[in-house]
Amino acid sequence: MPVKYQNGQVVCVQEHKPIAFNPWKHHCGFVCNQIQLIRGEGGGKLNELLGYIGGTLLDFYIGELSVYTIVNEVNKYFMDMGVANVDDFKHWLGLPETTFKSIYLSDGQCWVIRLGQNDEYYIHIHPGRHSKLTIRCRPTTLKTAIAFRYLFGFEDESLEIDKLNYARKLAGLPPVESLNSASALQNFISNLRVNNR
Repeated sequence: MPVKYQNGQVVCVQEHKPIAFNPWKHHCGFVCNQIQLIRGEGGGKLNELLGYIGGTLLDFYIGELSVYTIVNEVNKYFMDMGVANVDDFKHWLGLPETTFKSIYLSDGQCWVIRLGQNDEYYIHIHPGRHSKLTIRCRPTTLKTAIAFRYLFGFEDESLEIDKLNYARKLAGLPPVESLNSASALQNFISNLRVNNR
């Protein structure tokens, strides 16, 4: 699935309008499938794709719904609510008093809904916090985990300092001196698996 920047906002393909959603930051199944594709192509795009991951903290969806299912369910929700344009959406959101709301999709996952950065993709979504289907992490953790899975595949669970630093170097991050602070990364890597998501 191609991802592009528009006005500084990462958005999905045209069919997803008006939904702005960055699956690189927020969707495990998408990320795992992209790692497989990149490994098959020789990895030339890895650094470019890691550039889609920024911010300070992010919520990462590990559930079974595909990106297309999520987008379709969100679009259906707003169609059912009679939201047909950006003005309807602003009214639904309750701006300026309310800057975000939450909705639940078919798997019980909470999704946070905000105003997007432009009128073309005006519904910005990301997974809600504190859910059994969401992991909260730093962007550096996600980048390192992606690089680790790219380098060592989806079967290798052994986190050693040399392998960790090799992955961090590939992700453009400085090395660490020990594994003492890597327990969050170990947990995150174990969730980054290939399946049918």
